[in-house]
Amino acid sequence: MMASQKQTNVFLVINKFAGHHKKINKIKDDVITFLQRNGCHVDHAFTQYGGHATTITADALQKGFELIVAVGGDGTVNEVSQGLKGTAGKMGIIPIGSGNGLARELGISMRVGKSKRTLLEGKIRHIDVCRINDHPFLCTCGIGFDAQIAWQMDQSASRGFWRYIQLTIRESLRFKSFRINMNVDGTVWNENVFMVTFANISQFGNHAYIAPKAAINDGLIDMVVIKPFHKIWLPVLGLLLFTPAIPLLPFVECHKIKGAELIEADAPRLHYDGEAEKPLFPAAIAIDHATLPVMAPKKI
Repeated sequence: MMASQKQTNVFLVINKFAGHHKKINKIKDDVITFLQRNGCHVDHAFTQYGGHATTITADALQKGFELIVAVGGDGTVNEVSQGLKGTAGKMGIIPIGSGNGLARELGISMRVGKSKRTLLEGKIRHIDVCRINDHPFLCTCGIGFDAQIAWQMDQSASRGFWRYIQLTIRESLRFKSFRINMNVDGTVWNENVFMVTFANISQFGNHAYIAPKAAINDGLIDMVVIKPFHKIWLPVLGLLLFTPAIPLLPFVECHKIKGAELIEADAPRLHYDGEAEKPLFPAAIAIDHATLPVMAPKKI
């Protein structure tokens, strides 16, 4: 038994649709039982609509809960972080989404049996919070091809790694480059691109590394620009995405930046932490002054 000297008040914010998970009630009961056996006061709520996790988090904090656990994917994590902003609360993660980019970056296990232990045995890590206009993002924000995949995943009746691969292959054959006009740390960019990703972490999720040199607490954003390329490169790009070698491709540029402003782009969608929507310009991308405390494994 790992009960601490001080009781911890833990609230689970559960997205029962994350990853189209079929065992959500079993996961909920498992985590709650474990926490209660270790001296925690626990309560929970299921999200009902987009943005609901933020409201649930704010209500839980008002009731005295100290640790708010996002049980879901990166979208749920994002919404919980919004409710935690400017408070003394901290976040835990039980990753059950499709990609789980932030959890993987922090070394949190994809197995509930291990990730639940991190809620009590882990340590606090203070991570950067990025923002595009009023929308925070902890993982990535992008315009172009990655936003198209995010939108397709959201519309899909099935989720998971292989669905992601299927959609990526299909859309990569259809997607066309577009012109983007942006100001990056005072330098104007006006050129054709396949996609531009602003990364707080190294991966999209599922170990797909878009920004291998990104650090979650360096106070900088990694901007990855993929320029138009011949379709013959698609298999190579697909393979290297699952290694740290994507910057070696001749049509990929990686930059450490403080911020950017998207002035105009001929792209239909933009995403932040996998949530895709129609872009509104101008769009300012920056890092918040305040960091977010997250429970993570002691060894990562």
